[in-house]
Amino acid sequence: MLTIGQQKVDTLTLAILVFVIAAIAALSFFVPILMPWGIVAFAGAGFLLYWAIKWDVSVWAWLWVISFGLLDWPGWRIEMAGFFNLTVPRLVFITAGGLILVHFVFRQWRIRYDRNIMWVMGALLVYVALNATATGWTAQTEEVSSAPYFRFMAGFLLPFLMFFLVYNSTFSERNIGKGLIILTLYGWYAIYLGYLQYAAIRGYGGARTFIFPSYINDPTFGIHFDRARGAFAAVGPQAIFLVLLFYVDLYLIRILRGLYRAAIVVQAILVVPAIFFTGLRSSYLAFLLCGVVWCLWANRRRFGWSKLAVAALVLAILVGVFWGNLSQTDRSRGGIAQRGPVESRKILIGQTWEMFKDSPLTGVGFGHFVDAQQKIKRDPSARVSLYTGVLVEHNLFLGMLAETGIIGCALTIAVFAVVFRQSLLLYSKIPATAQGWLCRALVVLFWVAIVNFITDAMFRNTLWDPFANALFWTFAGFIVGYNRLLEPKPVDIAIAAPLG
Repeated sequence: MLTIGQQKVDTLTLAILVFVIAAIAALSFFVPILMPWGIVAFAGAGFLLYWAIKWDVSVWAWLWVISFGLLDWPGWRIEMAGFFNLTVPRLVFITAGGLILVHFVFRQWRIRYDRNIMWVMGALLVYVALNATATGWTAQTEEVSSAPYFRFMAGFLLPFLMFFLVYNSTFSERNIGKGLIILTLYGWYAIYLGYLQYAAIRGYGGARTFIFPSYINDPTFGIHFDRARGAFAAVGPQAIFLVLLFYVDLYLIRILRGLYRAAIVVQAILVVPAIFFTGLRSSYLAFLLCGVVWCLWANRRRFGWSKLAVAALVLAILVGVFWGNLSQTDRSRGGIAQRGPVESRKILIGQTWEMFKDSPLTGVGFGHFVDAQQKIKRDPSARVSLYTGVLVEHNLFLGMLAETGIIGCALTIAVFAVVFRQSLLLYSKIPATAQGWLCRALVVLFWVAIVNFITDAMFRNTLWDPFANALFWTFAGFIVGYNRLLEPKPVDIAIAAPLG
């Protein structure tokens, strides 16, 4: 006999829908003029609330990362007296953090807390905050007045907070897969901009008409207008992203199947010229060092040294063929012989040594490198060559040594060390035969990210680069999260079939 089955009702979804409808009705009654915007706002809030409860919230960490390239519009910022300016990426961060917290409240997950990492990160944050409080949260030199508070927030506070949120919202190996695919999707846009910018630099002026948004074409927007800097105000973020993107593509080529895998192969081929379009020598070096790491440790079979030898041979041939371009100073042609930046870095090393001798333990003050630099310039007895203009320290670790002394520099190194140790533990827990998203190649990809970030940090102070820090520490959060998922001892991971 036919019976009428009981229909299942999703109580939570119904409650969210009722809340949104009631809020829209109330707004329409009391403030009718706001009704169109109210519908959009409350509907959006309801959608985000549903996402926070039902779906993967870790995706929002990656959306925050790429927002620096897609949504960091110069005209879209809210000036707030006595507080940090609100930009679109910062609003995305607030949204991401809020969604993850709501997710935790409704799912009642247990918060994971790694004492070693959190103590070291917390110690660095507290020490730098105290150091900046003692010496001033703004610098005296007008050109870099925001150095203390901007670099604290963009280089340490927000990336570390996202690291903690991601670390605690990682519950499936597919979390990382979604994020890496998001990076490749943004990669198409970054490559598109890089090729058009390089064409414009080489004299094809019409190429800039196809670049959007239009502010990217403004030579007063940031620096490095003579290089393929992508959507950023400087070339560094574009270069560090493209180097990592190449190895992300190599990782995904192993995992994916189907049409998008073929697209990723094309993207990997297109990335290599785009890296050289940036004209950043540190990115060339990072690309090569990352290649060594990938060839030696990311292979399922023992052919790492053979692949490395073949790659070295190909590199030697390419250097011989393009030596005429490499040996010149024109970076748009691939030249690496420009000596001006090398000389300026020698000056910076000498200035750092002078500052370190004056205050070896606590430094001259976080974000006050240029202030101390000005005093060295005015000192007739200084043993450092004079340099005209403001020149910030171009090395993360030397900058921390000068500004925060041995304590700050040691804590900075310790943060990288404890995270790297977590990746080593994860690598040892994953069976060599594991496939799918969570495999040893993923850990090697993170090692590539470490080499890429630290190589860049040796030639550029990455505390000025919110994108690079967001990218690295978000990735680190997943690695530490996966290591904790496999506690307290190695487990047998199911060997997943490649995705279709």
